[in-house]
Amino acid sequence: MDNLILTNERDGILELVLNRPAKLNALSDEMISAFEKALERFANQPSLRVMLIRANGKYFSAGVEINQDISPEAGGSTLEGRHWYRNKFHRIFDEIEAIEKPIVVAHQGPCLGGALEMSLSCDFRLCAPSASYALPEINIGALPGSGGISRLTRIVGPHWTRWLVMAGEQIDAKQALNIGLVHAIYPEDEFEERTRQFCCRMAQYPYELLGLAKLSIELATDLGRAQGRDIERISNSILFTGAEHKASLQAFLERQSKKRRSKQ
Repeated sequence: MDNLILTNERDGILELVLNRPAKLNALSDEMISAFEKALERFANQPSLRVMLIRANGKYFSAGVEINQDISPEAGGSTLEGRHWYRNKFHRIFDEIEAIEKPIVVAHQGPCLGGALEMSLSCDFRLCAPSASYALPEINIGALPGSGGISRLTRIVGPHWTRWLVMAGEQIDAKQALNIGLVHAIYPEDEFEERTRQFCCRMAQYPYELLGLAKLSIELATDLGRAQGRDIERISNSILFTGAEHKASLQAFLERQSKKRRSKQ
């Protein structure tokens, strides 16, 4: 179990690596449990500023493993057991979305089904040209059941959600960027380095700044424009009284002063 998800902590970044390449990194119950523990560690350890999720192998993940046994205490393969199992994924993906720190997911190769649902909960989605995306549940008489439909609709709109969910179509990295599913495509030979650089830059920002930014964006999506502007004002009022804001502002002013002197 410990080797199914590898963890590495460096420079304020907690890196989680899906490590089941022989099974196309299909998400097993053991992997989800390990993932849940890592989330708790990330949320509660102040020194950790950014989480990066990536995978070993040619696939990011083929999605949730569909032939595994459901926990016996939850009712095995009964309707109650399936309901318990789906709720587990809902809870974890909701936790990803709610954590007040940025979570970055990096895709190389196909990202399918439940793995895409998980990725939709993350703040930033980066990919290599080899990445591709699909929600193929309709091919087995099912639908994405862990918040994927609502999150995907929120991100790319109903037009492309129909394409992925109802038609079961797969899209490549370029299409994913064009519709807003991913934020950036990095070249294959630079992918790990560029992804790491992005995470390091995010890790330098104050914890409170990123947390309030994330909260403001989420509330602006759910509330009206007036309430969204109120949240922005409240957030900035809180930040402007903090020591980290004053230090960041002072550093910025010093850099600007140096630039002006160098031009004289």
